[in-house]
Amino acid sequence: MFSSKGKGVILLMVSVILVLAGNRVTAAGISETTTIQHVYLNDEFVGSVTDGTEIEKIVADKVEEAQEEYPDYTFDKDTQLKFVPEEVFDEDVKEDQAVKVIQDQLNVKAEAYEIDIDNQAVAYVASKEDAEDVLEKITLLYVNEEEYAEYESGKKDADSLKEPGSRILDIEFSLPVTFKEKMVYPDEIKSVDKTLSMIEEGKEETTIYEAKEDEDLEAIATNHDMDLDQLLELNPGQDEDKGVKEGERLYVTQRTPYVNVMVEREVLKEERIPFEKKVEEDDELPKGELITEQMGNEGILAFTYNVSETNGKKISETIVKKEVTEKAKTEITRKGTKVIPSQGSGTYSWPADGGYISSKQGQRWGKLHKGIDIARPATRTITAADHGIIEIAGNSGGYGNKITINHNNGYKTVYAHLDSIDVKAGQKIEKGMKIGMMGSTGHSTGVHLHFEIYKNGSLVNPLNYISQ
Repeated sequence: MFSSKGKGVILLMVSVILVLAGNRVTAAGISETTTIQHVYLNDEFVGSVTDGTEIEKIVADKVEEAQEEYPDYTFDKDTQLKFVPEEVFDEDVKEDQAVKVIQDQLNVKAEAYEIDIDNQAVAYVASKEDAEDVLEKITLLYVNEEEYAEYESGKKDADSLKEPGSRILDIEFSLPVTFKEKMVYPDEIKSVDKTLSMIEEGKEETTIYEAKEDEDLEAIATNHDMDLDQLLELNPGQDEDKGVKEGERLYVTQRTPYVNVMVEREVLKEERIPFEKKVEEDDELPKGELITEQMGNEGILAFTYNVSETNGKKISETIVKKEVTEKAKTEITRKGTKVIPSQGSGTYSWPADGGYISSKQGQRWGKLHKGIDIARPATRTITAADHGIIEIAGNSGGYGNKITINHNNGYKTVYAHLDSIDVKAGQKIEKGMKIGMMGSTGHSTGVHLHFEIYKNGSLVNPLNYISQ
């Protein structure tokens, strides 16, 4: 029989033995542990390994394969895979399980940029530059490159427009558009053009449509870019054969933009202000004669608008300024009221501005010189000797440029060798009115006026009727 004291010693010894039996003991009497690695893929435990060498090789191979397929992308093997170490006494782990899962399920991810619209991811692109390019090209769907470049350069802060046209004051997206770095599978990354096309195409949403009078299901489907089968699938209670009633509500799909581009513009337009026409009577001018004293000019009225656009469509337009930038100039015309008699007075004035008679009427060089020649005047202006109507005004062979005035009293006067003619046949002429300029046209020996007078068709001597 053991004493109570002896029993206590035995129990203590048994306890020590039991503890030691559960540990490996070194020669020094200290227990030994082993480190193993618990493997997590996408935060999910897939198994344990004594070390990560084999798994890391699998990952490296997968990264290499992906890099060959997508040479422009950058891959990161560490974002999905985690090793969590643990000290254990028993290193008996089944590595095959973790290795197989990694081999089958690990897909390496590439660095990308996520484009978010209203805090929702809509696309992934390869770089920050691509993301910025997408946003710029979305904007350029609705504004041209030249005006966008001006806007970006800060010209929106310049003074208001001075010439007709428009400029962009502001560009905004209807929803917050941001981008951030993101690790994604390479097949999720899109090019700039594909991303732009997707955003431009918009997203499909289901809305309620109210049928109009005489509208059938086929027309409703077509108007919403749907097949009839799609429309019937969305509206199980509808029957193609029975049609649809006016006012009946149907589910339809339609594409709506991921985001709207809102543009504020300043637009300058000009309108022409018509000029007034004023006619002033002038009793010094022959009746019916019109002389433009002052040319009329249109004025300019400038309108400055603020225009709001959404996706290139005008939503509102407000006039912010209206100003006359150029006043209209009145056209002033003088209208003659002076009555000129068509019949001559019977007395004749000297037809030139001074000068002398260089040759009289009579025989000269073996033939009759029918009139008188006047030369060396103060000016070359030729005037009508009496009232009358122009009978001839034009070139007449040896006479050169010639004018004949019928004074309607049996008398006619002739003016020859003119340099220029200022009247036309049929025109009523007042005594002393300018009719042309002295010259030397036709058969002429120098600058002079050849002047003749006829009475009832017969030649008479001008010196019997005129004098200086």
